[in-house]
Parts: sequence; C-alpha cells; structure tokens
Amino acid sequence: MYILKSLSFLIILTLNFNILGSVIPVEDFYKKADLSSVAISPSGKYLATKISLEKTSAVVITDRVTNKTTHIQHFGEDSFVGSYLWLSDERIAFSLRKKNAAYARPWFMGQLEAVNADGSSKKMIIGSANTKRLTKVSRNDIGRTGFFVQSRYKEDKDHILVGMLEKNYPSLYKVNIHSGKKSKIATSPALGGSIILDKNKEFRLSIGENTQNQRTVYYRDSLDSDWELLGVYSMGVGEVIPFGFSPDNSFLYAYCNIEDSINGICKYFPNTKTTELIYRNENVDASGMMDRDTHELLYAAISDGIPKRVWLNKSAFMSKKMRALEKAFPNHYVSLASSTENREELILYVWSDTDPGGYYSFKTKTNELTDLGLNPRKWIDPSKMSPMEPISYLARDGMKISGYLTRPKNQQNNLPLIVLVHGGPHGVRDDWGFDGEIQLLANRGFAVLQVNYRGSGGYGREFLKSGFNHWGDLMQDDLTDGVNFLVDQGIVDKDRLCIYGASYGGYAAMMSAAREPDLYKCAVGYVGVYDVDSFTTVGNIPGYRAGSAYLKEVIPSDPDLRNAFSPSKQAAKIKAEVFLVHGEKDEQAHFENYEILTKKFDDLNKPYKSLVKFDEEHGFYKTENQIELAFDLEEFFTKHIGSSN
Repeated sequence: MYILKSLSFLIILTLNFNILGSVIPVEDFYKKADLSSVAISPSGKYLATKISLEKTSAVVITDRVTNKTTHIQHFGEDSFVGSYLWLSDERIAFSLRKKNAAYARPWFMGQLEAVNADGSSKKMIIGSANTKRLTKVSRNDIGRTGFFVQSRYKEDKDHILVGMLEKNYPSLYKVNIHSGKKSKIATSPALGGSIILDKNKEFRLSIGENTQNQRTVYYRDSLDSDWELLGVYSMGVGEVIPFGFSPDNSFLYAYCNIEDSINGICKYFPNTKTTELIYRNENVDASGMMDRDTHELLYAAISDGIPKRVWLNKSAFMSKKMRALEKAFPNHYVSLASSTENREELILYVWSDTDPGGYYSFKTKTNELTDLGLNPRKWIDPSKMSPMEPISYLARDGMKISGYLTRPKNQQNNLPLIVLVHGGPHGVRDDWGFDGEIQLLANRGFAVLQVNYRGSGGYGREFLKSGFNHWGDLMQDDLTDGVNFLVDQGIVDKDRLCIYGASYGGYAAMMSAAREPDLYKCAVGYVGVYDVDSFTTVGNIPGYRAGSAYLKEVIPSDPDLRNAFSPSKQAAKIKAEVFLVHGEKDEQAHFENYEILTKKFDDLNKPYKSLVKFDEEHGFYKTENQIELAFDLEEFFTKHIGSSN
C-alpha cells in the first residue's frame, strides 16, 4: 500500500512538472548573451560579430570565404567596445567605453578607432589616445565630445560624415577614415539638434530642443540658404516633426498630430508650411521607415498590441523582400540588422515575445535564406516561454487602457499577480517582445501585468497629456483598474497581488501601495522616485533648464498636491511588505529618494527589505547584481503571495 501511494505521488509530481513546465535557472535569464550584434561589410566579404567576455567585450571579424577570423578587436580589461560600423569594404571602426573605478557601468570615452579587417593600419580617428587630453576640446582634437557616424559616401570611400556635439550644438564633419583628418561642414542651429541629410547628403534639417523643454524644427532650402525656424512645440501639443527628405527633395516626411491626437505620417511642404496625410492609425502612433538609398517611404510601424508594418510602398524593392520574409517567420518580427551596399545580401534579426531571436542571411537575388547559427541566447528554449497577451480595458472614467498579460506556462486562472510598472513615465510605453525578467517571473508561477497607463507614449498626444499632473492619482487608478479587471475575469487571485517597478515604476509601486493599502500584499521600488520635492530639486533632471521645465509641466506646484503625490509623505498608509532597491550613484532618481523614504519607514517602525549597491546608477549594470536582485525578488514574491507552481 505504501509503495502504491508513493508511486501515485511520484506520478502526480511528474504530471505537474510536465504540465507546468520545468524550473529554468535564474542565471539563464540574466547572464550575458553570447553575442549582441552582427554586421556585414559593404561588399559582403566579412562579418563582424560583437561578443561579451567576462571583463571586456570584443568584435570578431570573419572572412566569409575562408571562414577564418581575420581580427579580434578589444580594448583590454575593463574597457568595452561600444558601437561599431563598417567604414568601407576593408575598414571598420569601434567606439570605446571604459570603466571608472567608482561606477559599475562603463563610460563613453569619445573615441573612435579605425582598423583594417585584417587588424592592420590602426588609427584613432576621433578623440585622442592621450587620456590627459580627453577632458577638453582643442582645435586639432575633438577630445571627449559625443559623436555619431552619420553616413558613408558612395563615391568617396576614404571619408565619412560624423556629427559631433560641441558646446551643445552638433556640428557635421567630414572625416578621413585613414588619417582622422577632419573638416567642419556645418553646425546645427538647434540646441542638441539632430543632423538630417537630404538624398544628396547635404545637411538641411535639424530637430532639437530649447531650454523650455520645447522641440524646435530648423530647415534650409539649400546649403547657401539661411536656417529657418519652422516650428516650436511644447510637450503634448500638436506638432509637425519632419524625419526625412523625399526622393526628389521636394518635400519632407513628417510626423503630424495637429489635426488629430494620434501621430500620423504626412508630407510636409516647408515653403508653404502645409501638410498632406499619408497614413494614420486610429489607435496608436505610427513611425515611418525610409529606404536609406532611394528615400522612398516604405512602411509605417505601429504597435497596437503586437507590432506590425503597414506597407505604404509595396512595389519598392526592399518592401517586396521584407514582406516575403515576414511570411516566412509567422508570429515573429523580422528586423533588418545590416546589409551589403548593393542590397544583394541582408542580415536579419528575427525575434518574438517567446524567442530572444537569432540572425539569418538572405540573398535577395536567389531568395536563399540561411540560419547563421548566431543566437545571442541559444540556451533559451522558446517552447518553454510564456506568450505576452495584449489586453485592454476601460478605466473608471471610461478611458481605454492597453497593456500586456503574461501567464505562467499552461496556466490560465486564479493566479498570483505581479503588476510590473514601466518607467518614464511620459512618452515611454511597454511593448511586445522578449523580456527575460518577465519570463523568469512567469516561469516561477506568477502572472505579470504591464499597463500602458495614461501619460504613456504611443497612444496620441491627448492620452500623453492626460497624465500630466496626475502621477499620484489617475495614473495609479489605471493600474488599480487593470488589476480589478483581471480579478473580475477570474484570471488572478485578489488575495495574491504585488506591485513592482523601476524609476517612475518604483514611484508607482509605493504610491499605489499607499493609495490602495488593502489591495497589495507587497510592493517593490527599484531606483524609484519617492519624494516629489527632492526629485524636482536634486539630480540630473532638474539640473538642466529643459529638464526643470519638463518637471514644472508634468508635476503639480501646489504644496498640498505634491505632498499627496509623495510616497514619503504617505508612507504611514502603506500596509504592504516593502522591498527597496537602489544604486548609490543614481543621479536620475537620486539616491536621496531612497534615504528619505527609508528614514520615514524607520521613524514609523515599519520593517522593509533593501538592496543597495554603491557603484550602481539608475538600474543595475553588473550581471552579478542583476542575478542577486532576481533571486531576492523571487524569494520576496514567493514569501508574500506564493507561486502558482
């Protein structure tokens, strides 16, 4: 009898194991990917692959004919390859990031080193190898100035166009890829402005901002014309923001939302300042994609639940190829990672909500598709991951709110729930795609709710503005209403709820716990904002004029409201168990926020769990710290709401 009972118990355990899925090690979701990007050379002869090592990173260059490594580029221990790109058929460049002893995250050093594909003719073409000179700008050396490679020349293989940020106003330079010799072409009239070239690679458009946190649009008819200020737009108001030139340079492609709250794509005629609508979705903002060579507008990208492309020019060469590839990978998103100059070979990155993705080669002449075997997280089995389900519901005031629900594998109802709140909050949104943290929580038996509450980006300017000055009330109600929606559906257990988020999400976790003291069993604040007065006076956001103007626009000035919207002032109302996580070097949600809230809890004799890292900033960078936090979160959530497993 005892043997039979034991066998029955083992059979039940085995069935549960098979139904619920296996427990995947925490490290699998957080350890560094084997590789992070792949880029093909303009001729297709070489493939460059960026890999992560224990204390550095490197780019491996492979000759595709011989399949032999021709060069491995790295900068030594505690130095990392940042971005990299092919400058010509035989020459490639790498930016440098370097660790500072006091910080976990490596810093951008303002250097760009060029080298031939075989490792020869190495030259620092931007910045100085002399670290004593990295802190200043001189006539012959750009020094530690921010830069971005703007474009290659098709005919002139010895030069590239580089944008460099000098005293907050970017300038466009022509740079020799062998010697590093530079010649300035033009300076943007816009503070922090972008550099947008027309089809002839002439700098004629710049989008920037002013000190009042307003976007500015500058344009000129030709290189000989004066710059004209086309528009000044405050956050959340109707605007026309150009993003590129048409094939014949006769008009601009622009994002437009003056006539309608939802961001559409328009033709914009700068001489008459008139627009002509090309495409607008009824629910979500659209972004446009142009062909880099022809300047044809290919598609509008939208994300109304699951991201997709709306093809606007189906006859274009790239449109035909990408549309066919989309059909080859159902339930996946096909991204173009890089291509040869003649577009005869494309390198694709294919991914989904359950698949971290992998790289493919596609020959456009023969339609030959090849799996390159380059999967950054090859140890992740997509069949064991949980899908992200798009959801929507009505908030208590009738506003439509959208988001995502991820459930544990093969489980549907009466689940413990973690509300995972995104940061920002304004202009940012949660989207569909693979997320290791969410998959870990689902694997451990928790449902995860992500809410694009009012004030989030992507749903039109009126939706964005509806969150201004409502951080502590309506935006919290949207989260509560989402939880109650799932409870009413029988999907989650009303007695097993926790809330967790980073940055503004950390604020929301504490604020919701205070506003709804009987709803949540636990709340986790990660690098969160907890004191409105501190947040608006200390740190890097109030430290510059545009940031200060932004805070004045989105956070109320009334002292009573500021107190009502500060978790530190409402801490006595919090009944949930609390876990606070912060980096001492955080300048965005300054560490002072953590100190204020924990002192308040100490004064109230309220116990709390904490995890602080002295060298981390706004979010943990070190893998070991991320893993430690993951273990702590799993233990904390399991203790207070239990796992469905």
